[in-house]
Amino acid sequence: MAASRYRWGMDGWGEYLAAWAAFLGAHVIPAMPRIRARLVAHLGRRAYLAGFSLLSLGLLYWLILAAGRAPYVALWEAGGWSRWLVNLAMPLAILSGVMAAGLSGLVLAFAIWAGAHLVANGDLAHAGFFGGMLVFALLGLLRSGLPAGFRVTLPRLVLAVLIWAALLHLHPLVIGVSPLPV
Repeated sequence: MAASRYRWGMDGWGEYLAAWAAFLGAHVIPAMPRIRARLVAHLGRRAYLAGFSLLSLGLLYWLILAAGRAPYVALWEAGGWSRWLVNLAMPLAILSGVMAAGLSGLVLAFAIWAGAHLVANGDLAHAGFFGGMLVFALLGLLRSGLPAGFRVTLPRLVLAVLIWAALLHLHPLVIGVSPLPV
C-alpha cells in the first residue's frame, strides 16, 4: 500500500489526532490537583478560568475544523430529519448551559449538543468527534452530577436567545455548514 493513499499528515488524520491529543491534554493535565493548584496560585482563580476557557474554545474549534478536513469515510446516511433533531436539541442545550447553577449545566449542554450532532453526522471523523465529546461530557456528568437547580431570570433568558441566534446564524460562516433543514 502506497503511503500516498493514506493521509496521515497534518492535512488528514494526523491533524485530527493531533487536535484530539491537544484537546484531551488540555483537559486532563490541568485536572491533576498539583498542576491545577500551581496554575491557580500563579495566575489567580479568575485568570486561570479565563485562560482555560479560551484555550478550551480554541482547541475545540481546531478539533471541529480538523474533523471537517479529515478524509470522508461514510458510516451512515444522516437523513434530513436529523437537522430537525439538532435544531430542537440546541435550544435545550443552550438553556441548560445558561440557566443551570454551576458547571454541571455546561457539561449537560455539551452532552446534548454532542448527542444530537452525533446522529446528524454520519462520517467517521465526525462520529469520532461527537461520540468522543459525548463520552467526555457524560464522564463529566458522572463526576459533577446533574445540575442541582436552575436560575431562570430574564437576563439569562435573553442571553440564551442571543447565544442561540448567534450560533444559528454564524454556523455557516464558522463551521461551513448551515444548521437549517433544507
